[in-house]
Amino acid sequence: MSTKIGGFDNSPVRLSAGRTVKRADNSVNSPQTNSLESTLAETHITDSARALAELEKLAQDLPAVDHARVEQVRNSLSSGSYKIDPEKIADRLLQTEQALDQLK
Repeated sequence: MSTKIGGFDNSPVRLSAGRTVKRADNSVNSPQTNSLESTLAETHITDSARALAELEKLAQDLPAVDHARVEQVRNSLSSGSYKIDPEKIADRLLQTEQALDQLK
């Protein structure tokens, strides 16, 4: 028996007790493919999905780590001059929550 490197052969699959099962036909004109094509043609992208896709593109352009900011915070921590502003943190958390709520 030979097997194609780039695909599967069309020989029947053997099960126990000598039974065989015919392999499915993967032709392009199958009813499942036509159903899938019509479903894809009717698919609509929501405004939220578009906004998330745009944000993802923007995020991909940003560096993973802002090394200058990390060094600045590290130096502030080691010198004892790092200040935590709880009101600023709370405001930013609320802004983030409101932005996420608008995506719904």
